[in-house]
Amino acid sequence: MAAQDTAPAPVLPDPPALPGASGVSFRNSRALWITFFVAAVTLVAMIILGFLFLPLFPVVLCGAGFAATRLYNQKAKQPLTAAGAARLGWMTGLWLFLAVAVMFAMVAIVVANPQSWEQIKSIWAQVPQASKFVSMSQHEFLMQLLIDLPFFFLLFTLLPGLGGILGAKFPRRRSS
Repeated sequence: MAAQDTAPAPVLPDPPALPGASGVSFRNSRALWITFFVAAVTLVAMIILGFLFLPLFPVVLCGAGFAATRLYNQKAKQPLTAAGAARLGWMTGLWLFLAVAVMFAMVAIVVANPQSWEQIKSIWAQVPQASKFVSMSQHEFLMQLLIDLPFFFLLFTLLPGLGGILGAKFPRRRSS
């Protein structure tokens, strides 16, 4: 009886991990830094494009996910799967959305002051693209900011995710 009590339990092997997808998460510091860097560069590009050509926003957002996937794949042992690349693009878009949400909050704080609201309206009166905001009340403008947040969340996370999938579908170059 004593011999049976001391027998070691069988060791089960770890299940195999999915190639390329399991490493992309907020716990992966490399993925975090790449997505944060790409989001920062994209935010600057979006601010510049906002003044030049607004219809390029979706292309820039898809390009952010594409760039994040390409940067991640440069040093990866295995190329990312479509699911891993979509997750990487989504993470990039989440950083972008958080930056925009902070900007919305800062605008809401400024607009909450009636004197600031009147100054902003006088500035917007000189810009033809902002004419619809001039006729809004302070409350209407703040409500519009709140209504726009879920739309921006979807836009800023889905498009970079699609760009990430596109980035995963292009084969990476092998260094000789």
